[in-house]
Amino acid sequence: MFLAATIQTKILNLLPQVLTYVFFCVALISILRGIRMLSKRYRMKHEGLHASCVVCHQKMNGQSVYFPVFSYTGANGQLFDIMGEDPFDSEEEALKAHRPPVYADERPDAAQELSSGLMYARPVMLMLLGCVFLGCMVLAMSMLPK
Repeated sequence: MFLAATIQTKILNLLPQVLTYVFFCVALISILRGIRMLSKRYRMKHEGLHASCVVCHQKMNGQSVYFPVFSYTGANGQLFDIMGEDPFDSEEEALKAHRPPVYADERPDAAQELSSGLMYARPVMLMLLGCVFLGCMVLAMSMLPK
């Protein structure tokens, strides 16, 4: 009987410390995921797609022109390649090309039907959830034995 009470006391003394670590890890993961998601969506909206490779075409006069190819992964995990319409004189210029997201799969706000401003709601809510878990961590730290 005394042994069970001793084990229960040790578990109750260890529980706030374990909860502190768990809440900290969950808070850190959710805040970092929210920041990563927010930065990816911001970059996609303002910079667009980057050229991933180049296709070379020969003209009738023997001159080469380069077309950029934009690759992205769609909402279902499918890989899409879109060739740009504007020709470039060099391969380096073609690789620096950007293209605004046009199709629904490319856009970071494709899942949002009401407003494109709502595309920032999920990352912000994820970061707020991380702040809530940080508050829970502070509460668990206050329950630590002195």
